[in-house]
Amino acid sequence: MPPRQAHQQSKGAGFSRREVVAAAVAAPLVATAAPGGADAAFDPPNRAAGQLRTNPAAVETTAGKLRGYESGGVAIYKGVPYADPPVGNFRFARAPALTPWTGIRRALNYGPICPVIPEDSRDRAHDVFRFLAPNGQPSDAMEDCLRLNIWTPVARETRRPVMVWLHPGGFRRGSSQEFLSCDGENLARRRNVVVVSLNHRIDALGYTDFYTDMGESFSESPAAGILDLVDALKWLRANIERFGGDADNITLFGQSGGGYKISVLLAMPEASGLFHRAVIQSGARLEVHDQETASRLTREILRVLDLPPGAGSVRRLRELSVGEFLRAAKAASDAVRVQGIETSRWAGRSWRYQPTAGTPSLPHQPGSTAAMSEAANIPLICGSTRNEISPSGNNPHLEGLSWSGLKEELEPELHGRTDAAIEAARKTDAEWRPVDVLSVLLTRRFRLSAVEYCNRASAVQDRRVFNYLFDWRTDLFDGRPRAYHTSDIAFVFANTERVAEQTGGGERPRALSELMTRYWSQFAAGGDPNAPGLPDWPQYGAATRPTMIFDDVSGVRNNPDAEIVDLFL
Repeated sequence: MPPRQAHQQSKGAGFSRREVVAAAVAAPLVATAAPGGADAAFDPPNRAAGQLRTNPAAVETTAGKLRGYESGGVAIYKGVPYADPPVGNFRFARAPALTPWTGIRRALNYGPICPVIPEDSRDRAHDVFRFLAPNGQPSDAMEDCLRLNIWTPVARETRRPVMVWLHPGGFRRGSSQEFLSCDGENLARRRNVVVVSLNHRIDALGYTDFYTDMGESFSESPAAGILDLVDALKWLRANIERFGGDADNITLFGQSGGGYKISVLLAMPEASGLFHRAVIQSGARLEVHDQETASRLTREILRVLDLPPGAGSVRRLRELSVGEFLRAAKAASDAVRVQGIETSRWAGRSWRYQPTAGTPSLPHQPGSTAAMSEAANIPLICGSTRNEISPSGNNPHLEGLSWSGLKEELEPELHGRTDAAIEAARKTDAEWRPVDVLSVLLTRRFRLSAVEYCNRASAVQDRRVFNYLFDWRTDLFDGRPRAYHTSDIAFVFANTERVAEQTGGGERPRALSELMTRYWSQFAAGGDPNAPGLPDWPQYGAATRPTMIFDDVSGVRNNPDAEIVDLFL
């Protein structure tokens, strides 16, 4: 099928498909065809051809020697510890410093992942989106989970930009190895960068706040999982040059929950100076729990276990097995959920465990003026996907949704603004069908959060901020998944062939991946995604909202969805 044309959009008008094609001739767009030789560069290496070595030279770190393996010119080190296990008295506290080892430690496999509250069981055998996100290597779940992974080109002739990936899953689930699309080998090889990913504490083990009710002795508990990230960044500062990376040129990039964590790190004084640029993909977070909300969850845990507030009860919680504690945390979360008490529009759901603002580690909310000023010198890319969640992905019948049926679907969500919202969406793109409008409006919060975060970030001094909207749709499942949540990950990792179950494979996704990895790596190198041969990507400004639209034809549009954004912001 021919490449899908980018949507030509502007405030107050919709466009037909014919007008879009005509406009594409004159607009500053680029068809994302890969240059010669890109096919081989983006294919997974042929390991059967002798490109894998399991006995390369060991690397000396501050804690001891590591030996990984080599694949297709990339040295790989997995499961590298960056702190000692946060167990016993260190549960709910900052992890202890890493204990050195003797001899050579093998770094061949991903490390354990953080235990979390289990999700309610359900049959996922039919789930289209589970198929579209093929799983990576399974791992054991244990508190000894503070491990990182490194992919670096074997040739060490220069210090390379370092790109640190923070995994998705909100604040409550996920790991660095959850998705095959997050493997860093192809990105490191293709763009001559050092790629790092890591595991850390999440969910109740990472974010149960004992400080608010019990005082300074528990000051680290509200953000223990984020302090893990700080400690990982400190490990990188001390060691990454031994792996060919530049400790003075570290970029954080993360999707969904990874973006949430970057939003928090940008607001944390202790993280200042540990990274130099940030990319937030479908994860701009303006607020986390306030102390009142976090305290409600903590008190509920104690109530479930029939424990009084106080240090003695925390000692008791540290003596519980992980399973016992997580069962209590789930019961507490369920109880708060039933109460139906939600925080502000930007803070997320009150019954989920997440960092607490107003505490020593996180004095201010991530979207506050004070927090934005803290990160004024950090260039930023921030965006989202067009659809995030496509309701018809698992329900093909919704493809035939009528306009009257659309109103019925939206009214419980939008209440009195349903008609205005539908009108705004139809002005954004005159060819959207009811199911397209349903998808965009039900998941509007991702786009609104990205725009509002860019508004606030760009208002601080002369901070470089760049906004995007990922609008590429897979041809699989008749295109029903649309530009869904996580679909951009494979493109920024140069893994569109590796996860052909998601992209369909071939030239069409590979061409866009070529473009996006150039932008992301160029930004990592110098804080500006622009480079010769790439379409110009202007800095964001709240007045015109220039937005890079990533699609088969990619280019910048000002105010591409102004009617929707202006209605809800």
